[in-house]
Amino acid sequence: MTMTSRRAFLTGTAAMGATLATPGLLRAQSGGRVVVGTWGGDYARLLTEDVQPVLANAGGYRMVLDTGGATARKTKLITAARVGGGAMDVACLSDTDMYQMYAQDILTPVAELDIPNYANVFDTFVNDYSIPHIYSGMVIVYDTTQVSTPPTSYADLWTEEYRGAVGFSDILFNPVLLAASLAHGGGATDFDTAKDALMELKNAAGGPKVYPSNEAIANAFEAKEIKATLMWKARAYQWSQAGLSVAAATPSEGAIPVTFNAATTRFTQNKPGSAAVLNTMLDPEMQLVFAKAMGYLPTVSNAEISDDMHETLGFTDAEREAFVHPNYGYVAEQLSDTLTWWNQSFKA
Repeated sequence: MTMTSRRAFLTGTAAMGATLATPGLLRAQSGGRVVVGTWGGDYARLLTEDVQPVLANAGGYRMVLDTGGATARKTKLITAARVGGGAMDVACLSDTDMYQMYAQDILTPVAELDIPNYANVFDTFVNDYSIPHIYSGMVIVYDTTQVSTPPTSYADLWTEEYRGAVGFSDILFNPVLLAASLAHGGGATDFDTAKDALMELKNAAGGPKVYPSNEAIANAFEAKEIKATLMWKARAYQWSQAGLSVAAATPSEGAIPVTFNAATTRFTQNKPGSAAVLNTMLDPEMQLVFAKAMGYLPTVSNAEISDDMHETLGFTDAEREAFVHPNYGYVAEQLSDTLTWWNQSFKA
């Protein structure tokens, strides 16, 4: 099924449902609990405080959140698929992790679900197996008190200006490799070029520092240990709001997008309820709730952020069209070798 026909299908099924059933009848025939595997913190809080009331009003659905890390969530999904289901109805994962679940045939195709709001998703984020809930892009985040001329390219981090003052987050090794590839003429399936470039950076006097987490990068900025990093633009917005002297520059090579997605499992116990959860997550008002609270952008065209928010965390239409998406299949195939190289060669 093509993208156009799928969207037409989704729109058509939504219209048919509206014609055949009154709201009262829908509430009477639907409802029940929907187990959602998700992150904790602000994400879980917003699901509970903002998404849940809309779900309850729309169809009497009640979310039960199963919070935890992505690795544990993927393990639960794989185990459930092997033994015959039951773990969760909806899974929330990053785009790369979600692709891994799709590759193992754990997810229900979007075309089989009633998700009217999916028709408003930006084309660049559309896939067959999950909804893109929120997004950001990997940009160059720099300390405005230490950098007088803002960077314009990923390649700038290899110049003398940043020698010994670049920090990378350990958990972002995959997009860092993609950025390094783009900076040196490679593409989304050229990690060999990236590895050579990163080793060159490492072997230069005062090579890059690798920090254990995104939060540790923020601490490094605060301590003036680094001048720049490769990071999600949403994080730059959060750190700036918290008082750090940082700004974001979109690279000329094209920003690398990240989406945090949600999908219905093949073994869901409540298919209508899980579809309702996904549809509500794409509601423009709910999209703006997450944008204002977390700094990640709406994935739908009908959720308008303010001019101030757009200036600090948004991307223009041209910048969004220039996004360089990871090749998820390539990333998955290379994962074992990439981790070995990152841990035993680059970080050693």
